[in-house]
Amino acid sequence: MTDQQPPGDLHLALAKLSEITAVGLAEIKGQVALLLQRADHSDWKVEELSRRVEADRASAAAATEALEKRVDAVERDGVTRPQLAESRRQIIGVVSVIVAVISVIVAVVGIAIARG
Repeated sequence: MTDQQPPGDLHLALAKLSEITAVGLAEIKGQVALLLQRADHSDWKVEELSRRVEADRASAAAATEALEKRVDAVERDGVTRPQLAESRRQIIGVVSVIVAVISVIVAVVGIAIARG
């Protein structure tokens, strides 16, 4: 009893094994190609997102710089409450002096008219 197959069957088995191996390798190549395509697409998406993030950062930095300039201008040109109160006191003092001068003039004119 021999378990050996005749040579024709051996060639057929080898051909079938070769075909199965070729089909399997083709499937593996296809899956690897798909994975590489997905990896490339993911890399592209990451690069695009990085560009957008950098653009957003630059925009935010420009906006922050503009706001800082505006705040600096307000701090430089703005009037504080104590400065405003002092200005009001000065205006009230000047108006009081003017009213006093007008009162003196009116009194002098009234006296001159009464004497005269």
